Amino acid sequence: APKYSDLFSMPFGLTGFFEYAEGMEYAKLQNNPVLIDFKGHACANYKKMEAKVWSDPEVLRRLKDNFVIISLYVDDRTLLPEEEWIVSTIDGKIKKSIGKINEELEITMYGTNTLPLYVIADLNGKPVIAPSVTNLNIEEYVEWLDKGVSMYYGR
Repeated sequence: APKYSDLFSMPFGLTGFFEYAEGMEYAKLQNNPVLIDFKGHACANYKKMEAKVWSDPEVLRRLKDNFVIISLYVDDRTLLPEEEWIVSTIDGKIKKSIGKINEELEITMYGTNTLPLYVIADLNGKPVIAPSVTNLNIEEYVEWLDKGVSMYYGR
């Protein structure tokens, strides 16, 4: 079972990871693009995206078949053991919770703390296409997913 699967779950029968390094490790084994899903428990737009867009059969099929999904909550307050704490490169403060570490990752790797943020990335975490924010237009989201897959495989 993925790390933190006792705390979080994926919607609509999707499988995924809740910790960046573990998800990236799996993606490297599968040689599949990664969809990094930065979200928050209190984020209304993330809830709309899952309910209205991710639930669409065409979106869901693409998510299941084409990506390793890494869902990262940036507002989760679960405290981690001291050996997993990090010192922020942004503000120098110690980040002790799942959410604070995920937020640090989002800001340092992608230059934003926008929620939700969807990043289609290569096996090094580098975006292969511009990240997406809330977009309730299913056709546009499907097009974005398809373009990301094509860019990943160099087509």
